[in-house]
Amino acid sequence: MLKLISLTTIVLLLSCSSVDDLYKKVLPKPSVVTIEDRTENTQENVIEADQSSFQSQGFSRSGVDTSSIIEPVVVADFRNTDVSFVLYFYYDGTEIDEDSTKQIIKHANFMRNNPALNLRLEGHADERGTREYNLALGENRALSVKEILGLYDLSSRVEVISFGEEKPILQHHDEDAWQKNRRVEFVYQ
Repeated sequence: MLKLISLTTIVLLLSCSSVDDLYKKVLPKPSVVTIEDRTENTQENVIEADQSSFQSQGFSRSGVDTSSIIEPVVVADFRNTDVSFVLYFYYDGTEIDEDSTKQIIKHANFMRNNPALNLRLEGHADERGTREYNLALGENRALSVKEILGLYDLSSRVEVISFGEEKPILQHHDEDAWQKNRRVEFVYQ
């Protein structure tokens, strides 16, 4: 075996005319590398070649107050449910019955699901009584609603205002009109 390797080496050396030829025959040949010219398909060339038109709508996330757009939509969706946005009260009363409590709880859940929304409770009274008394009565009605919302830790997001008898729904001077005017309205902001 040793004789065979020696004989191969001698033949190889004799066939080379120089040391360079020997290296070329013995050393492995480098692999062939093909370089593809992609200069025509660079990102810059593709962008320059794109002739499509795009017109910006001028919308920027930081420049547009989306809450003014989204809030009315969210409240409108909520308004389409069976939830009442007006609670009515008995004559000279501030008590909230069970059905009204259920409505207030729906508002509480709605507010908890929409933390960006705040609520203004507008208390009203009918025309009977003095102006000052009706202002206090409207405020107490709104505060009764706020007290229930406070159980859901929403007091800081609820504003109470009383209009007393100043903004009646109906201008008549009968029980039907007075019944409609004794109320608290829910106004989302």
